[in-house]
Amino acid sequence: MRRGSRPLLVGQLIGLALLLVDCKSTFRTWVPPEEYKITIASDALFVRTSEGDYVDGYLAEYETEFRKERMFIFLELPHYIKGDRLIMSGRPAKATVQIELGGRTYEGVPVYIVERASPNIPSVPNIPTQK
Repeated sequence: MRRGSRPLLVGQLIGLALLLVDCKSTFRTWVPPEEYKITIASDALFVRTSEGDYVDGYLAEYETEFRKERMFIFLELPHYIKGDRLIMSGRPAKATVQIELGGRTYEGVPVYIVERASPNIPSVPNIPTQK
């Protein structure tokens, strides 16, 4: 083996080992939070996720491609009421929840971790006055 190829081989083996360790890592690359216009569909709920954690939050609805979708939004301090409209930015968690509400059972509802939520108050259109 040549003198120059030995350090190169060692470097490649170290790089391969680091790559294999990184592939089994639970860390992910940073993804910017998505923004949703949601409507709160339930009062505050305390539910257990598919991962076994208990969380406070709300069942919410939003529209995508002309279909109503449901999500469970996880908030540290729940202070909204049913029917509130919000602009929410957050990320989906790995967990799902099963919610029984109004005699219906919703299974596999994805949990979203809310980063920012504010009331969605539509502004009044600016109509010019007639002269």
